[in-house]
Amino acid sequence: MNAKLLKAERFVNLKTGCSYRYVQSSTEYFRPHYHDYYEIFLVLEGEALHLINGRKLKLHPRDLVFIRPRDVHDYVCAGDRPYSMLNITFTTETLEALFGFLGEGFPGKELLEAELPPAVMLSESEFARLERRMESLCAIQPDSTDELRSAMRILLFEIFTRCFSGGVPKAGDSPEWLDALCEEMERNGNFIHGTARLLELSDKTREHLSRCMKKYKGVTPSEFVNNIRLNYIANMLVNSNHNIADIIFESGFNNISWANELFKRKFGTTMHRFRMGEQ
Repeated sequence: MNAKLLKAERFVNLKTGCSYRYVQSSTEYFRPHYHDYYEIFLVLEGEALHLINGRKLKLHPRDLVFIRPRDVHDYVCAGDRPYSMLNITFTTETLEALFGFLGEGFPGKELLEAELPPAVMLSESEFARLERRMESLCAIQPDSTDELRSAMRILLFEIFTRCFSGGVPKAGDSPEWLDALCEEMERNGNFIHGTARLLELSDKTREHLSRCMKKYKGVTPSEFVNNIRLNYIANMLVNSNHNIADIIFESGFNNISWANELFKRKFGTTMHRFRMGEQ
């Protein structure tokens, strides 16, 4: 069957540059298609086969997938019950503006040029967070174009920066739970609380966590946490006028000498010289 071209003029609100829609497989007709716009979909319930660029990939709840215009895809139910998804569509102009704002440091080119659509499985907390964000979006009056445009762009910014900032996952990379854990440690000041918080969030035994961190990340749990803390210190040295000792304690270190030693190993200079730009 030939793939059908779906056009933005029908499937995207051109006034806002973005649209969203909740889709149930039991009431939707799918056929092979591609777009002249971009799409992100999040599987909410059930399982399906994603027929994409000549491949068959299984979809599970919490899977988030970024579809580019050249991707030819279709969905087939893989279980006994229907599946549902959240579908977000947006124009090429919207994506170009977003990637342009994020700049060269964001792996936009990698995401666009990958053979298969970039996909991640959200952690339960990230999935719940996105659901809450969508509830807020649904509360906006449909004809409030300016408010919807801003809210949708903020949502897309959050999705790309929180979920796709690491580029395209590669075969043999670390388990999804470990990647989600590492991301969670960088948020909400979790790194400040050290390896105890890392272990708590992992819901694994200390031995299993240590083995996985060493195998997939090449560091011990302590080294991983300290690296985040050192990055925090480096950023605060450059982007604040806080006292250096205060910055060290704010990062979670309780020993100034040890923090200074680790900082010098990582950045090759002292904190004072780093702050003065003598790197």
